[in-house]
Amino acid sequence: MNVKTRSSTYENSEIHGGLRHQAWYVMRGYTVMEKEKLHAESVVEKEIETLLAANEATAVDMAVALQKLQLEVAERKQAEEALRESRERFRELAELLPETIFETDMNGNLTFVNRSAFKQFGYETEDFEKGLNAFDMIEPSDRERAVDNAQKVLHGDSVGINEYTAQRSDGSSFSVLLHSAAIVREGKPIGLRGFIIDITEKKKLEMQLQQASRMEAIGTLAGGIAHDFNNLLMCIQGNVSLILLNMGSNHPYHEKLRSIEQYVQQGSDLTRQLLGFAQGGKYEVKPTNLNELIRKSSVMFGRTKREIRIHRKLNETLWPVEVDRGQIEQVLLNLYVNAWQAMADGGDLYLETDNITLEDRYVRMMGLKPGRYVRTAVTDTGIGIDEDTQRRIFDPFFTTKEMGRGTGLGLASAYGIIRNHDGIISVQSEAGKGAMFTILLPATDREIPIEQEVSEVLVRGKETILLVDDEEMILKVGGELLEHLGYRVLIADGGDSAIDAYRAEGNQIDLVVLDMVMPGLGGGETFDTLLEMDNDVRVILSSGYSMNDQAQGILNRGCRGFIKKPFNARELSHKLREVLDV
Repeated sequence: MNVKTRSSTYENSEIHGGLRHQAWYVMRGYTVMEKEKLHAESVVEKEIETLLAANEATAVDMAVALQKLQLEVAERKQAEEALRESRERFRELAELLPETIFETDMNGNLTFVNRSAFKQFGYETEDFEKGLNAFDMIEPSDRERAVDNAQKVLHGDSVGINEYTAQRSDGSSFSVLLHSAAIVREGKPIGLRGFIIDITEKKKLEMQLQQASRMEAIGTLAGGIAHDFNNLLMCIQGNVSLILLNMGSNHPYHEKLRSIEQYVQQGSDLTRQLLGFAQGGKYEVKPTNLNELIRKSSVMFGRTKREIRIHRKLNETLWPVEVDRGQIEQVLLNLYVNAWQAMADGGDLYLETDNITLEDRYVRMMGLKPGRYVRTAVTDTGIGIDEDTQRRIFDPFFTTKEMGRGTGLGLASAYGIIRNHDGIISVQSEAGKGAMFTILLPATDREIPIEQEVSEVLVRGKETILLVDDEEMILKVGGELLEHLGYRVLIADGGDSAIDAYRAEGNQIDLVVLDMVMPGLGGGETFDTLLEMDNDVRVILSSGYSMNDQAQGILNRGCRGFIKKPFNARELSHKLREVLDV
């Protein structure tokens, strides 16, 4: 077969195939045109099915994406609501706190403060709305330090706890403790947040504690000096008394010896002031009506300072107090003299007493116990006291007077005496507006005893006295005084010697005059041992110290009396009979 034949055959086969295909449609009743239409529709259907399938997949993806988006929106709304609630809780808590809570931007401008801040610093809401800077609330002298510290806190170089002197809107200042931390967003600081605590009362307590520590240290020193000085005065007084016992009043040296006695008394008054602020410095404590002491002391003072007009406003139903009357008179006289010196051209002195009851919340800062107190106020119309002087006015040896015009012991002694009586003394004053000193002393339920005047006549006796002291000169002069008063005298130079003497002659000894402060076995231990040996032993405690807690403890254990050095023959004679005649 040639090529042409093959080609014709192929073409014939395509023709035959097309005819067969057409024949299939014809056999089924379709025309050629209908056949082409059906074919086209089939193609379109397939394309539509493909598009629908694609669209259905896209719709599912879109639904999933939409569901995710809705979930994210819900979570964001929930987070925003939680943040809003958190901020509201923070602000509500901040408003409840009694101290200042604040937030600032990077420049220190306040973006939030609680209500306590307005009260603490004296600003109004309008001031905050106009714009306030936190550093403007720090006293100028402290601002540079505050700015430096804030920068360190913002950069994480420091802990934000510092003390500053804050400044109110009216210019007044007060001490604060400021605690701050950086506000961080996306890893960067955007400002500060913190709180401010008023520590004014804390500072006052610290100053009181420092002053009390100074007073205690100086009081310990003063007590030792006063003790030794009183022993010297005792020797002088004892020898003067011995000479006067054998000398008539017409002797040419009689008045000179009396003058020496007066000088000894002045020296004793000086040591009394030293002991006034020594720890526990009290002598003879008795229930007392302060009105009587004030009347007596102010009348005496008014006679010598007639340029001062004295006004008394005394509560006639005043509660009694348990005090050493001599010491409280000393306090009052010191205050009178202080007022007089503040009123060089004359003026008015107001004296007032009243009963008050102090609750726990009021006395805690003052170091007192709650309860009933008697208040005494001494007010003058003088030149007043500036703030710096007020801070030091009760310090020992502090004085504003020129050299030689004062020792600086008067008000320090007054402070010590009142504190030793479990009370407090304070001052309120402004320069040019006078001053008011206020004394608070605890009241007592004990009745005021009826006092009997002591005779100036020597009282003699014949009993046996054991004199105990570690100072040889005291033993010598004291022994001679007792012998001149008619007593048989035994001598012991310490506690151990006293016990030996009492063990040997205890049945013959009627009374022991016992020094309180001795090396080795002290007065307290000696007394306790004597009491074990004889529970009826009669002992008079003698000391150059004042009546402190140690001496009072010995008296509470059964000691019969106390006599302070230096004492003269008359004082000694009456104290001996006071114990022996019971």
